[in-house]
Amino acid sequence: MESEIVERDGKLFVLDPWQNHFSKPIKYRTCWPTGILASQYKHLVGQKCRTNGTGVAILEDKTWIKLEHGPDTTPDPDQCEERQIAKSPGCHEYRNGRWVR
Repeated sequence: MESEIVERDGKLFVLDPWQNHFSKPIKYRTCWPTGILASQYKHLVGQKCRTNGTGVAILEDKTWIKLEHGPDTTPDPDQCEERQIAKSPGCHEYRNGRWVR
């Protein structure tokens, strides 16, 4: 999954790509804090990265950024995003990440 480094409230975050929720008709993006001030690392904003589940984001140039609390980092609920997924015509139920008939 390819994520992106973004600036929010003066700090750097790792923003995951849009994903469909499995049981609710929403798309969501999870936003992980790094604790790094964006003013000191402006050149990282917009860079693509991958997370490896160990609390580290690895940029395309192999630079590593540690998440704010390493593997114990939790998403920042104020920075995460959600969007409704419109009901498809003829569908009656949202299941397994999509509308079904």
